[in-house]
Amino acid sequence: MNWFSGQLFRRIGKCRNLQVFRAGFNSLSGWLPQDLHNLTTLKEISLPKNHFSVPINNNVVLLSNLTILELHVNELSGQLPPVIGLLSNLEQLQLHTNTLNGTIPPPLMNCSNLKTLLLRNNFFGGEITSLDFSKLQQLQAIDLGNNSFVGNIPDTLCSCRSLTAVRLAYNQLVGEIPPCMASLTSLAHLSLSNNYLSNVAGALSILRNCHNLAVLF
Repeated sequence: MNWFSGQLFRRIGKCRNLQVFRAGFNSLSGWLPQDLHNLTTLKEISLPKNHFSVPINNNVVLLSNLTILELHVNELSGQLPPVIGLLSNLEQLQLHTNTLNGTIPPPLMNCSNLKTLLLRNNFFGGEITSLDFSKLQQLQAIDLGNNSFVGNIPDTLCSCRSLTAVRLAYNQLVGEIPPCMASLTSLAHLSLSNNYLSNVAGALSILRNCHNLAVLF
């Protein structure tokens, strides 16, 4: 944390060996430098709590070694590009509290090394069951809350056996909690409030099998 402000230096791409770039909790603004995408050595970009307003464009695919992308609490707009699903090394994607919109691109579900997926407080929407979570075997925490997703909780979410935290609150989800959620034995935190889910008795019967569940609302 510092008091840096203004736009990022446009020649940052000259730092050919840069692997970790952190400049969060400042007052940086504007567009991310295009030559940032030339730094194929980058493994981490962490720029939370600034004032960046640029959409995430297709050039992100050039960052093939990226494992951590943290751009939360900015002013990012637009849609996520489908090419983000080509970042096969991605482990953490934190884009919450922006103004991103549209649907979550299905290719994102190909990022099989994802452990953390935080997209809350945006304007994402669409049918949540269009997302196939079955390849995200390493996923530990997912937060899609405070968006406009519709439909049922997808059964494929139950394939993520490493999940410890799931937050889908403040959407427009309907139906019942899928019985397969009983298999999420590592689940400790589950937030489904402010949706249109039904059959609370059935939900509690399923969730009693989640022996590590400590927070439920």
